[in-house]
Amino acid sequence: MRIGAVITAAGKSSRMGSFKPLLKIGALTVAEQVVRNFHAAGIKDIVLVTGNNAEELERSIVHLDLVFLRNDRYEYTEMFDSVKIGLNYLKDTCDKVFLTPVDVPLFESRTVDALLKSKADIGIPVCKGETGHPIILDKKAIEKILGFSGDGGLRDAITNLSLDVEHIETGDRGMLYDMDTQADYEKILRLHNSL
Repeated sequence: MRIGAVITAAGKSSRMGSFKPLLKIGALTVAEQVVRNFHAAGIKDIVLVTGNNAEELERSIVHLDLVFLRNDRYEYTEMFDSVKIGLNYLKDTCDKVFLTPVDVPLFESRTVDALLKSKADIGIPVCKGETGHPIILDKKAIEKILGFSGDGGLRDAITNLSLDVEHIETGDRGMLYDMDTQADYEKILRLHNSL
């Protein structure tokens, strides 16, 4: 079975005020951390969808083994459009694909392992009742999501496509933490430093 991952990193980071993928967590940038989380779980087919500051971001992690795709219309589109760009690239070569925005850098490889065991169309990680990232899609889910044209993004697609969804308890606090603001980033740094 071939497994891939799509990391969306095309956004403008407007609420953060700094370009999120290149912020540091310890010795690594946020983008490097997310890629390395997948590598640690044995995931090799990784796509990073860039847009804002694309060249700078791509240059910073070109040494890692991944594919760069561009959402050239990132200023006018939503994250769901970047998701579709990545899924479209992997749909014919991968049996399952992980999805995560770049700003959830602290999920653990054991979460990836737990999601890989799911037999559902979509597996969503849970920690203490809260959902997080990455999620995993099988081929059926990928095809249906690529054909979905509603306005509510990925969440709306999952709700409306009659797909079998499994929520998987992981005990992984890291997969709950995304960073939209400076305060979020500071929380992530504190969590990282406590691990």
